[in-house]
Amino acid sequence: MKLAVAIIHGIGNQQDAQDSEGQHRFAQHLISGLRRRLGPEASQVAFQSLYWASVLDRRELAYLEDLEREPVRWRWARRLVTLFLGDASGYRKVSQAYDTTYEQVHQCVRNGLNALRAQVGPDTPLVVLAHSLGGHIISNYIWDQQKLNLTPSCPKDPFLAMETLAGLVTFGCNIPLFTFAYDPVQPIRFPGHCLEESLVAAARWLNVYAPADLLGYPLRPVQGYDAVIQEDRPMAVGPWYKRHTPLSHLEYWEDRRFQDYIAHHLRELLRACPGAPRQAAQPGRPSTLGVQSSTA
Repeated sequence: MKLAVAIIHGIGNQQDAQDSEGQHRFAQHLISGLRRRLGPEASQVAFQSLYWASVLDRRELAYLEDLEREPVRWRWARRLVTLFLGDASGYRKVSQAYDTTYEQVHQCVRNGLNALRAQVGPDTPLVVLAHSLGGHIISNYIWDQQKLNLTPSCPKDPFLAMETLAGLVTFGCNIPLFTFAYDPVQPIRFPGHCLEESLVAAARWLNVYAPADLLGYPLRPVQGYDAVIQEDRPMAVGPWYKRHTPLSHLEYWEDRRFQDYIAHHLRELLRACPGAPRQAAQPGRPSTLGVQSSTA
């Protein structure tokens, strides 16, 4: 495999249902759409879903069940608030004695990355596709991992050390909402420092947001993020009756234009891999961004 793609979900109740490949339901339509668009090149890409919802879903659903006995109104709206905001408030870094949820979520991410690593080599370029709160989670995960990579030399397994990170596509991302407590704010170091020069030139952090998505935001206006993010792309997603409403937040996965956008990026990375036929490469951003500080 020339390229590895990890896909992480965001807020809301996510089913722990998997297909024969072990891909979770939330990612299945996106993976199949990308494979169709990549055609024969799809055989060079390993996909893996990163599932973490089980850490918080059980607690949220138990509370909603208990709530049935209470005289509250707007139960459907309370369910949405609990399942959506409950994820965002439940996943946060708190004092070490109570920091089990943060670590449990990151362990789920680590498990998925280990499964992906089993399909590829230690130097394989990695792309992460992150929806909603998943963008904040993977940013924190990469941040924590980069703190362990104390020297610029490549670690023993650069893939698991997140030092082969060549692509990051955030969509419906709400990272800005988690940065206001920090001044200054600095993003993760991107791309990884164990990439070939051709991949450094092709590496991109791309951010897609639907203009009507109340949970999706541009990232480049956040302090320091314009140095690592190539593009904030507004893109209306979903069927016509949802794309101009807040419901668009859940519509990226199956949207054809969004899948075309990602497939184009993956194809450029494949062609930048060592041994691939050389084409004129667009200039990328430098990877020497220095040490970062957490926005977790």
